[in-house]
Amino acid sequence: MLTYDSTSRFAQAGNVRVHYHEAGEGPVLLCIHGGAPGAFGWGNFGRNVEELSRHFRVIVVDLPGYGKSDKPDVGTGRNAMYAEVMVAFLESLGIDRANVLGMATGGAVAIRLAVDRPEVVDRLVLVSSAGGQTMFGLRRKVTASQVYYGGNGPTPEKMHDYLSQLLYDPSLITEEVVRERYEASVEPEFMEKAPEGRTSTRHTPEDLWKRLDEIQAQTLIVWGRENRAQSFENGVFMLSRIPRAQLHVFGECGLWVPFEKPSEFNSLVTGFIHGKKCAELS
Repeated sequence: MLTYDSTSRFAQAGNVRVHYHEAGEGPVLLCIHGGAPGAFGWGNFGRNVEELSRHFRVIVVDLPGYGKSDKPDVGTGRNAMYAEVMVAFLESLGIDRANVLGMATGGAVAIRLAVDRPEVVDRLVLVSSAGGQTMFGLRRKVTASQVYYGGNGPTPEKMHDYLSQLLYDPSLITEEVVRERYEASVEPEFMEKAPEGRTSTRHTPEDLWKRLDEIQAQTLIVWGRENRAQSFENGVFMLSRIPRAQLHVFGECGLWVPFEKPSEFNSLVTGFIHGKKCAELS
């Protein structure tokens, strides 16, 4: 059985030391996690690595500022910086081209990678991705990170409440999941330097939606219908803008699709990368 420790690796990407997990052989699948208190690569995709690694060379990164990767100062334009680091990271592993899977903030990074360096991206999977647009939803004036770190500071109870906003099924919010995310969120260097850490300033999202039509890669957009952070309307908007796109929406599912629907998600991604359309996967 694959574990966090058995798959743990480090690579130097320019000036940034990147921590990542690797397993399997075949086409490269680069997985980029979301940005949130206590987020890191294995925490987002650990439940998917075992199955996906039977079909792909799976690489799950910790973005700069998260997990065990270096935590450089990250200001505005962070998605562009992340994308540059990902290119340098792939080059350090001798990889010229990869399938890229990004969730939430990781989706925004994947979009920047696809539009800035299209020669690097084979197929693209965007899960609950930042970078869309909605007619009815309003941007929150107070971020989840500000709420989590505000007041008397982070607690396991606050982390439980935060995760309840990400997941549709409350039974998945186990003590182990809460503890894992809470401990990562209060790591001193994370709180000081991570974009979603306690001392970070509020990040103004880039208008990535204006560049969606530049994406050349075949794209699978995945959403949970009960996503309370970003409604699936964002996914519909992306579908309308990305030229070679298809959309799959899971019912009874929140933002964290790979965690809530692991088997179905793994099958969907595997079929897509191997060239099947959503209609062929049902």
